[in-house]
Amino acid sequence: MVLSLNSLGAEPAEIQLLGRSEELPELLELGCSGPLTGTAKTIPTPDHTFVELAIRGSITLDCGRCLDKLTGVFEVRPKLLVEKKDEKGLEWVEHDGQGVDDYLVRAGLDVDDIPLEHLIAEQIMLNYNLSPLPTLDDTGRCMQCGRTSFLPGSPAKGNRVDPRWDKLRGLGLSNAPDAA
Repeated sequence: MVLSLNSLGAEPAEIQLLGRSEELPELLELGCSGPLTGTAKTIPTPDHTFVELAIRGSITLDCGRCLDKLTGVFEVRPKLLVEKKDEKGLEWVEHDGQGVDDYLVRAGLDVDDIPLEHLIAEQIMLNYNLSPLPTLDDTGRCMQCGRTSFLPGSPAKGNRVDPRWDKLRGLGLSNAPDAA
């Protein structure tokens, strides 16, 4: 999925974005599958173009309780500030004043498209639990799959001595001040 710089005009616009998760290795690795849809609302200024993205897709994760596959929908809403530069190339700029969903990108004269794969993957990792642990109902069953969850019992307390201490007793420290 890419944002075409040719589609960014001098007037505010809303651009439709389409793609497939299978074509983007970084998203496929996270468990994304199927079509990706999105909108890009652009607000041009004399020096920059502000772009608000909203990207939706499907993601399949492993349940942290039963390891079954859980499929759901994700939506990320990153913001881009696109700045033209006189040099060639594409440059992602980071500074302390940015939020976790804010990106500054400088695009050279030779750049036609801004790739969004890494940006989407980063937002998924920041905003979603990739090892979900569904809640349990009153009977101790997983709300997602219905399986009974393992609930550890309270540990038995007693006067048991750690067996590692027994091995140390045989050492007999003879020059210890309180040795009997």
